[in-house]
Amino acid sequence: MKKTALFIAISYVLTFNAYAAQTEITIYNQNLALLKKKQTANLKTGTNDIVFDEVAEQMQPDSAYIYGNGIRVLEQNYDYAGINYMTMLNANIGKTVKTVRQNPETGANIYENAILIAADGMTPVLKFDYGIETAFPGRVLFDKIPPELNSTPVLMAKVETTTAGEKELNLAYLASGFSWTANYIAKINNDKTLSLIGRAAITNNSGSGYEQAKVNLIAGEVNIVRNVMQPRLMNIARTKSLSFAATDSMVDMAVIDKPSSMDSYYIYNIPGTTTLKNGQMKQVSFISAPEVKYEKEGVITSSIYFNTNNPYYKDVHPNVYYHFLNNKDDGLGIPLPQGKISFYAPDDNGSLQFIGENQIDNKAEGQKVSSQLGKFFDIYGEGKITETRQINTTKYKKTPQDRCPTTATTYQYDTTYKITNKGNKDVNIVLKQPLHNETKIIKETLAGKDIEGNLHEWRFTLKAGSEQSINITAQNTIEKVTCD
Repeated sequence: MKKTALFIAISYVLTFNAYAAQTEITIYNQNLALLKKKQTANLKTGTNDIVFDEVAEQMQPDSAYIYGNGIRVLEQNYDYAGINYMTMLNANIGKTVKTVRQNPETGANIYENAILIAADGMTPVLKFDYGIETAFPGRVLFDKIPPELNSTPVLMAKVETTTAGEKELNLAYLASGFSWTANYIAKINNDKTLSLIGRAAITNNSGSGYEQAKVNLIAGEVNIVRNVMQPRLMNIARTKSLSFAATDSMVDMAVIDKPSSMDSYYIYNIPGTTTLKNGQMKQVSFISAPEVKYEKEGVITSSIYFNTNNPYYKDVHPNVYYHFLNNKDDGLGIPLPQGKISFYAPDDNGSLQFIGENQIDNKAEGQKVSSQLGKFFDIYGEGKITETRQINTTKYKKTPQDRCPTTATTYQYDTTYKITNKGNKDVNIVLKQPLHNETKIIKETLAGKDIEGNLHEWRFTLKAGSEQSINITAQNTIEKVTCD
């Protein structure tokens, strides 16, 4: 009786102050969110019981932090058994319950009272006047919901204060089931610029919905300790993810202001308040850049290896790359969180067509964004070693302890590359040749340069309907251990 009275009293305090509750949600792109809830309560001097209702179903209870001026937290409990047949059985153990079973001859319901003495999962153990049933062929009926069961999760706490009066109470905790991703739309305007739109896709599969919440988004990765999800929560998460597509919605909202820097991360503040329904995806614009300078090029990486064989490649179509710099002079200059970028371009009739997509990593201001979208159809290339010459051979021992000498033979390789453009537009081409071991280019008909990653590259513009040939001589020394 005391327990019931206490619960009713707590519920009264909660209901009385519900109007003052405010929720702020900071969402990370790692299936994680920080939720902060603020409410007021009239506290008496000494120990008080307080309740924060409607906390996230996938709350991480060990992360909960209650704070406020002039209060000290003595104890806190996350309470969410849920209301279902199993929890109702467990909550009524030791009590008299009503049962119903069907008369096998007439089909009529037979109602009886019994004492629920135990429950094995969904199976009750019942004591009737005639004996104990461990496999009762019927159902247990309940007159009311026990006060200790909640349809929504709550966090209860005992707090102590030395001064009575209205106090502001704050709750902060982590919860799973929230995430956000950045999605970008790049529309090609002309041969020099594109327009870039960035949208944040916010998902709430936490099991709880939030009305008029303040929402922030964190760009960057924080280190978190992964715990094994409880089976009940795992089932909830799985169910919500399966039903997610049916509740998607596109929402037009004001473009988010430029993010603010916070330690090693960036935080995006969504203006005003918004509602996050459970099982919903909400899209919010955070970037709108109408004139971003870009470059388009085709990239071929040669598969030739300069060794004693004569390898070649043929009919290789270059990869299509779009590049742009994330700086103000080129029309951007804001942090770009990792996400998917989709490209669209008008065809000859002016109709917009999808031309490919890819992922981008977090890009700070000043970094280059490169996206590989596919391959050129009308452009293809080939390469072949046309002649191999042995220049010299030497034998030596690398250390005095070596039993067998090392034979070092130097070769030169005359090589021809040819790229053909059967299309009707000029294209910038990058040809890359891997340089393994001690390989170096000693002669070339088109000037190239060594770049990072043991590569040598040539850059040129391939005119429509033309072809470009490059002749080079590469030199490499091959070592072998030989024992006579």
